[in-house]
Amino acid sequence: MTVGKRFQVFISTTYPDMQGARQALMPALLDLGLVPVGMDLHGADGAALMPVVQRLIDDSDYFVILLGGRYGALSPLGLSYTHREYIFAATKRKPVVALIHDQPHTLPEDGREPNREGQVRRDDFARLLRTKALCHHWHDENDLRALVARVMPEVMRDHPAAGWVRAGQAADDDQNERLRQRIAELEKEREGLLGGLRAPVRGLARGSDLVPLEYSCNVYEGGDCKITLTRCQLDWDRVFACVAPMMLNPASETVMQKGLEDYIARQALDDVRREFPRAHAVRNVVLAGHAFNQIKVHLRALGLIAKSLEKDSRGMPLWQLTAQGDATMNQVLAQRR
Repeated sequence: MTVGKRFQVFISTTYPDMQGARQALMPALLDLGLVPVGMDLHGADGAALMPVVQRLIDDSDYFVILLGGRYGALSPLGLSYTHREYIFAATKRKPVVALIHDQPHTLPEDGREPNREGQVRRDDFARLLRTKALCHHWHDENDLRALVARVMPEVMRDHPAAGWVRAGQAADDDQNERLRQRIAELEKEREGLLGGLRAPVRGLARGSDLVPLEYSCNVYEGGDCKITLTRCQLDWDRVFACVAPMMLNPASETVMQKGLEDYIARQALDDVRREFPRAHAVRNVVLAGHAFNQIKVHLRALGLIAKSLEKDSRGMPLWQLTAQGDATMNQVLAQRR
């Protein structure tokens, strides 16, 4: 019997200008078995509520951002709360769908930014979403209903999520346990086969060999905040040193990526000053997806990490050090006399 799943989707919008558009999404989302959630952070206590919003996003299967003519209320970081929600969803690798109004200048006055600075921020954010997210355009609320009904089934097919089911509908515990054991056996067998097919290490970059890593960040220059894409160069020993201690126990890819981003953030100001000489601060460093995947595949090819038989609470893979990886970590990180 097929178990009926439900999927949670976080709706990110400005408020109150997009309240009607947000309501227009609800019937179409519910018809698809999607449970919409969201929270308005327009008020003065938005910063205090941000951790709650981040938990909602983390628990959601999909992230939909609905952009009209406003950039939205600014947080203490200089970014709108909507922008910060998007950044958090991107770091959590949530499928992001951006629904952008095609002619914001035609919206009512209270639906547009009141000054030129706000309009520039809104347009810059729209350009970012067009390059980084699954982007679609709309003109009125009727467009939104038809757009969601057409787009979201494609997103759900191309980006399948774990979702949830009623406890009474789930298979019994014994059957689940047998399935988990069988999956673990097959995963172990697969890892063994892949280990036997691994390319000779002598032909792979390692140690002091450099790898370019692309990342995005927010650059503060004068009174402006810009989003830019830049790159740094790390050697493979340093890359491995950033993630290895976190993998003494099985670690998620999110934890691994955060370790790399924290290190890159220390030198990011020097990186961005090549393009923005007057930059004085850098925030929200996000390693590009292709760069992180390159690191993960390469460390696996070197025999330093392997996929764990365990998975996280959402069924996503965990990674751990191999015996060789543990020995290499000690060589790279242990202090000499």
